[in-house]
Amino acid sequence: MGQARRAVIGFAREWFSGDELSDIESAVGEALANCAEHGHVSGTHIDVRCRCDGRELTVEIADAGKGFERWNACEFVKPLSSAQRGYGTFIMRRLMDEIEYTERGRRVRLLKRRPAGQFADSKRFG
Repeated sequence: MGQARRAVIGFAREWFSGDELSDIESAVGEALANCAEHGHVSGTHIDVRCRCDGRELTVEIADAGKGFERWNACEFVKPLSSAQRGYGTFIMRRLMDEIEYTERGRRVRLLKRRPAGQFADSKRFG
């Protein structure tokens, strides 16, 4: 998982730095940990894909697990302060601009937008 997280951060470093890059690293780490703990099926792999258009970074992480019910990852749920677990999705939602689960929770899409003033220095890919 560490190698995948480092690869995402290496990619994101092209457009993000400082606290934004740290937020991305923490959110991706949480998503990967959730996949490893809850979604890993022996003999399968975790798929990680990144893309950035200079304005938005999207990281998609998918596993081959059985998934979960959508209400388990509701965006409004904050774990009880006495809970020892259950903070991963809450943390990801706080650190990223958007997160979305699809495929019954087997795929998570994390999105981080660059602040508007940073677009002028973005690189073009075609």
